[in-house]
Amino acid sequence: MTARRIRVAYLIDRLQRAGAQAHLGQLVSRLDGGGFEPEVLCLLAGGPVAEEMKAHGVAVEVLGLGRLYGPRALAELFRLARRLRERRVDVLHTYLVSANIYGTIAARMAGVPVITSRRDTGFSRNWRLRLVEERLINPLVDRVVAVSPAVAELTRREHGIPPERLVTIENGVDVDVWTPEGQPRAEARRELGLRDDGVAVGVIGHLSPVKGHADFLAAAARVSEEAPSTRFVFVGDGPLRPTLHALAASLGLGDRVVFAGTRADMPRVLSALDVVAVPSHSEGMSNALLEAMAMALPVVATRVGGNPDVVRDGETGRLVAPRDAADLARVLVELVKDAKARDSLGRAARRHVAGSLSLSGMVARYQELYRGVAGG
Repeated sequence: MTARRIRVAYLIDRLQRAGAQAHLGQLVSRLDGGGFEPEVLCLLAGGPVAEEMKAHGVAVEVLGLGRLYGPRALAELFRLARRLRERRVDVLHTYLVSANIYGTIAARMAGVPVITSRRDTGFSRNWRLRLVEERLINPLVDRVVAVSPAVAELTRREHGIPPERLVTIENGVDVDVWTPEGQPRAEARRELGLRDDGVAVGVIGHLSPVKGHADFLAAAARVSEEAPSTRFVFVGDGPLRPTLHALAASLGLGDRVVFAGTRADMPRVLSALDVVAVPSHSEGMSNALLEAMAMALPVVATRVGGNPDVVRDGETGRLVAPRDAADLARVLVELVKDAKARDSLGRAARRHVAGSLSLSGMVARYQELYRGVAGG
């Protein structure tokens, strides 16, 4: 008799193109179809990642709460609990703080084991949400997954999480997809308006304060003084875009800065770059960092959160102080002027992620976790 597949439901607030959402999309589309049956529930809205999941045959449902903390949300809590029971869900895995709170309560009402997640070093939770999560939610969960050793270390200090319930599973990257081989570099550079003879430094991520884009622009102004042919590419969108446009103009960077917006063809875009900066003020485990490394690009990342867990300074990339434009500029200038160093760091970066941070290895660890929680 064939065993029933383990039904794993995932709960998240939205499925726009962002780090946690992209990670979830990679995970659910690569679960072993013979052993697992995934479905994804959105508290508020879908988005492009939802459509990509559906294209891979994953069921996605938008609950459409409107407001996370209101009378309708309370009613939906009972509906979600009933749905988990009726669907005979074996494990609920929640992503991000609102889903952690909402999903854990619903799962306990339904008698379903629940796994919550920690994907950053705490910037996404204000003190009220932190208090609710630590005092009410943490004692109820079966497992908490941290995405890096640094995030796990902070999570251990939280109230209500016994050490045996904390698991670290680093993000992974598909090195067969994220590869510099076969990418149309010359064509991609022309599309971005990059010169053939200049070095292109990119920064990838949501245009929000925590990602440190203003620091990057301040560093770019310093780099331009020593290497005028350098170009700076922003990939992503967000509320800071008008502010960053104005800042670039005030720094006299003019046509040296390219705002490429949100792109779905990121391996192609990365192939046009020569260096990638990750100037974040806080970071759990950056997908953009892993993807750049897989593309054999030298990375310059701030010494925060999970970045040092991935980047070995001087070996697989470079680390700089956070919020320090001068330090960032100094290292960028070194790499802009040294093609040999860029090549050496990039090759080492790809070897590291291929050997230790592969997507297949990440998926295997999640599958092992689900089997243990469902079986327990």
